[in-house]
Amino acid sequence: MSHAPTATRRRDGEGPLARLRAATARAHHDLDTSLAVLDRPWDAGGHRRWLELTWGLLAPLERSLAAWARTDPGVLDVASRARADLALADLRALGVPEGDLAALPECPGTPAVPDRAAAVGVCYVLDGSTLGGRLIARAVVAAGVPAEATTSLTGRPGAGRRWRDTVAAVEAVGGRGDGEDLPAVVAAASATFAAYRDWLAPLAVPATAGPARGVGR
Repeated sequence: MSHAPTATRRRDGEGPLARLRAATARAHHDLDTSLAVLDRPWDAGGHRRWLELTWGLLAPLERSLAAWARTDPGVLDVASRARADLALADLRALGVPEGDLAALPECPGTPAVPDRAAAVGVCYVLDGSTLGGRLIARAVVAAGVPAEATTSLTGRPGAGRRWRDTVAAVEAVGGRGDGEDLPAVVAAASATFAAYRDWLAPLAVPATAGPARGVGR
């Protein structure tokens, strides 16, 4: 299986990963706050809507990643990161008819993935959401949703390894030369956060007096 290129991982506030996190912190916070994933009420109907919108976002993103990977193989294993097919399986586990699945709309505003820097930025967001999905899955199951309808939240086995590969890729791509590729990584990650926020807006919860619990990484 392919792995991201190795890189020296700096743990100070100057390295590519730290700079990427800082540059996207506001977008990440705003998304967590609007969705309040650990505080929102969950039931089968709400979970179905979550899965439908999630599929609509993941499907075009994953197609773009797959197209990029065919031209630049061996950097990140995009096939093992795929969750759109898992979202469909989750919807089937909820009893959603095939006709409804075939009619699901896709998000028109997902970022393009023309190169390695963009792919790394997109995977930074997607892999982070998979890690956070483990917490969401526990909350969803505790609310009475069948566990077999939560596979797209946690993804395929190896989420921790894939996150480490993405971190290594951020450090490698963002650290090339004088860091000239890092802005492209940041732009792709920011655009992915924005696509999440806009497409999942129907799931936003009303603002509360206290801070929402997020699933930060």
